[in-house]
Amino acid sequence: MSDKIVLWRAMYDPAGHDLLADAGANVVVVDSADTQALAAELGDAKALWVRTPERVTEDILDAAPDLVVVSTSGFGTDNIAIDAATARGILVVNHLGFGRTPVAEHTIALMLAAAKQLVWSDRAYRDGSAWSERSGLQVTELAGKTVGIVGLGYIGAELARKLALGFDCRVLAYDPYVDPRLAFAARVEQVADLHTMLGRCDFLCVAAELTDETRKMIDATALAALPQGAIVVNAARGDIVDLDALDAALESGHLRAAGLDVVFPEPLPDGHPLLANPRVTFSPHTAGVTTEAASALTRSAAEQILTALEGRAPRYPVNPATWDGPLSRRP
Repeated sequence: MSDKIVLWRAMYDPAGHDLLADAGANVVVVDSADTQALAAELGDAKALWVRTPERVTEDILDAAPDLVVVSTSGFGTDNIAIDAATARGILVVNHLGFGRTPVAEHTIALMLAAAKQLVWSDRAYRDGSAWSERSGLQVTELAGKTVGIVGLGYIGAELARKLALGFDCRVLAYDPYVDPRLAFAARVEQVADLHTMLGRCDFLCVAAELTDETRKMIDATALAALPQGAIVVNAARGDIVDLDALDAALESGHLRAAGLDVVFPEPLPDGHPLLANPRVTFSPHTAGVTTEAASALTRSAAEQILTALEGRAPRYPVNPATWDGPLSRRP
């Protein structure tokens, strides 16, 4: 194989790059957000691997007339113009289930960091203010609390299992599309109405996919439905939570704290009010990028790309019905 494969940002684990190169591919890394630099490399490319938050738009696809396959860097595909790819006969692949453990663990870490105000405590300890101010610090426990989860897929179900078994939490879930048997197996009480669930939550965890239905789902009305002092954690997609509404709910004192691995836009612009709020704990969209998950995701991407370029069906196609092999993919 001598096909050109473009990596938009380097793969999480160099083993993936090596796997492609060992197969004979011409691997090119575009390690910047410059879409013009990317377009210049895509003219004769057969495959593209893209790392969130970079976005594969129609214009980018138009710059790649020979493109056969686009691989995400995880499960989410909201950064790729799926309909445009489908219309051009370009297969999109993602990677199912690899984020289950790391994102569930990270969500719990954010819950604990927010509840215990660990970031504030660390900074205050270092600047010497902790000892004079710690008596006024309000922290809470996770054990025995009621946790609401929006989205009960692979990650949401694993999160529910860990919270129920590890922290004796009462776990509620809102997901109108989940099989009730999965909810039962995950020790979850399904709630048919989102706002009914929100009214019972000490913690709210977002674990849903970003769709037209979930975009800004957690808005001012939803946040107001949470009890006074609730904590909100999002390690799914940033645009599911309205950050202006979140900021207002924190400033008013209605919410105790928040933990955010994802935001929209990403990254937040300088001067955004949430950046100055000590009750918000951030991480830079790294919930799913553990050493173990990065290795598995990178290998999955490389293997699926190579499989598609060989004309065989990859393991996790997003739009399989539109693609029937690289030699006959054009309408």
